[in-house]
Amino acid sequence: MSWTKDVWAESARIFEGIKDLPFIKELADGSLEPSRFDRYIAQDELYIGNYGRQMFQLADMMTDPGQQEMFRLFAQSGIDGEKAMHELLIGRFGIDTQVTPSVVTSTYNNHTQAAIDSGSKEVALAAMLPCMWIYNEVGLYIRSIASLEGNPYKEWVLEYGNEEFTEGVNSVLALADEWAEAVDEDTRARMTHAYLEAALFEYAFWDYGYRGPGKDYSYMNSLKEWL
Repeated sequence: MSWTKDVWAESARIFEGIKDLPFIKELADGSLEPSRFDRYIAQDELYIGNYGRQMFQLADMMTDPGQQEMFRLFAQSGIDGEKAMHELLIGRFGIDTQVTPSVVTSTYNNHTQAAIDSGSKEVALAAMLPCMWIYNEVGLYIRSIASLEGNPYKEWVLEYGNEEFTEGVNSVLALADEWAEAVDEDTRARMTHAYLEAALFEYAFWDYGYRGPGKDYSYMNSLKEWL
């Protein structure tokens, strides 16, 4: 199997855990308390600001002009789409985005930055992949079960499950497989570990949105228990 199929299979329990989170279930049926959604969006504003800059840092690490252009266009399209969706929902719910980064947000951003700072574009891409790939898969999953009529979170669901975003994610997955095929076993192992850690941060990000501060998020450091 390809590297992306292998790593998706290895992280299957994390993804299934995400689907079972009350945040995801209540977002799908529109019953999620606005205060929980507000907390999530405020943290996502902080996270996406850093992640967007990191995507362009990763693009700068690429030596193939075609790959670099593809990734830059995908990054800009994703940032523009998320920004528009966030602005709409922030206005609708009156969300205060002047907040302190949570332990989940700051640790996740530090993880992807460390992967970039490693100097390996392969490891950097692996660490950044869950944010786009798992979001897309969650968006597609929610669309398959969601009650969209009258759902106050409809724009969020439609953003991450749309065809353009899915096509962009698929292009990046193909790039990850191409890079993984060309590197040695040690680098592939580092890619896998970077991806799995980031996948667990994805779980924690939605979990934090629902439960909030003062809760135990120590499981972020217990990756082996999830595999």
